[in-house]
Amino acid sequence: MTTQQVPDAVRQALADADAALERLDAALATLGDGDLHRAHRAGGWTIAQVVSHLSMSAILWLGDLKRLENDPELDFIFREEVGHDLVGYPQPTIELARRQVASTRRTLATAGGSAGPELLARTVTIPDLGTMTIEEWTPLIIGHAAGHTEQAFEIMRDRELLAGEPA
Repeated sequence: MTTQQVPDAVRQALADADAALERLDAALATLGDGDLHRAHRAGGWTIAQVVSHLSMSAILWLGDLKRLENDPELDFIFREEVGHDLVGYPQPTIELARRQVASTRRTLATAGGSAGPELLARTVTIPDLGTMTIEEWTPLIIGHAAGHTEQAFEIMRDRELLAGEPA
């Protein structure tokens, strides 16, 4: 992790995301490969799609930060470039899904707070979402990715895949 000062809101978002992803990994460890491809009975994404989406959202945001760092004139980011409209390739096995969750946790832990003061102060616009500084966007983007862990749990509860938890 970087030695520079990480803003409190970013540090809190990273801690919350790590806890949510740790909880998701523990739940995934109790499932079988076929369970990954179940969606909520009312429709929507499968557990595999949720895992892929949250991973891609985190990676895309970190890529966006690098793009911004290296392109001082960049002030516009497409929604897909923060993972908003992205459903990635669903993982076919629990082992791969867990590896993707672990990779996302590691990426957030090692690079999530790496933006320097100049980059944090930069203002960018994400269409339909608004214009804010990177310091303001980062907790929202990280929180968005972590928030999808609850979506996976809702699917697992609906499909009665969590031992000891009612549907």
